[in-house]
Amino acid sequence: MKLNKIFPLFILIFIVKIKSNAQEVQGHAHYAVLKSTDSINNNADDLWMLSAYPFVPKVAAMMRFKLEFTTTNAMFNRVKTKELEKISNEDIKITETLVGYRDTSWHDASYFYNFDRDLRKGPSQKGLILKTHNNFDWKITEETKKIGEFTCYKATGNREISFRKDGKYQIRRTPVIAWFCPEIPVPFGPVFSRDLPSLIFEFQSNGIVYGLTDINLTTKAEIAPFPDKEILTKEQWRERLYKLAKELNIPYQ
Repeated sequence: MKLNKIFPLFILIFIVKIKSNAQEVQGHAHYAVLKSTDSINNNADDLWMLSAYPFVPKVAAMMRFKLEFTTTNAMFNRVKTKELEKISNEDIKITETLVGYRDTSWHDASYFYNFDRDLRKGPSQKGLILKTHNNFDWKITEETKKIGEFTCYKATGNREISFRKDGKYQIRRTPVIAWFCPEIPVPFGPVFSRDLPSLIFEFQSNGIVYGLTDINLTTKAEIAPFPDKEILTKEQWRERLYKLAKELNIPYQ
């Protein structure tokens, strides 16, 4: 069964008033997330994690996220909801990991920025900021569907995920699907999705679906500046790991 047939349609409540003659599109959008539990849309590791933490789909359904955006910058983070007040922080963190969310992240015209560990300073989740191009090699199709009152187009691509196995870095390509709306010329979307001609309303990856629930184009985007953290490219980050491993006499390839 295909992923887009598994999940029910998101209930969309739009608050949209497009500014006339506006050169700069800005505002914010909210997203909900759903996590599949079947064997078609999850690999063996994901299924094991779901069996170990069966609460994840239920907690994920309680989560809401916010994308603040302009035509050149964006910020994505999880917002507080009353439903999550009764959920432990540990269960929330586990769920965030399994739906691909790590922490507040940013976009600009060239890069996606997210927090990562600086192993020289211990296992902190906010040791530094990693910047990546996140090239999905999108292929835009002629397939369309209505999301709320908007016509969206389908794009397919692949996300490259690097991981270590047998002491070596390897690349795994995971198929992704995005539905974007040409009426809103903002090249960003939820979590790490980006680089389509317009705002991504729905993003599917590895058994996870982020779907738009509402959008507002009348308010000014509130994009927080980067925190005072070192910013590294993925190549610089790996070089640092290599040097650290050499200093500690740990095999690293």
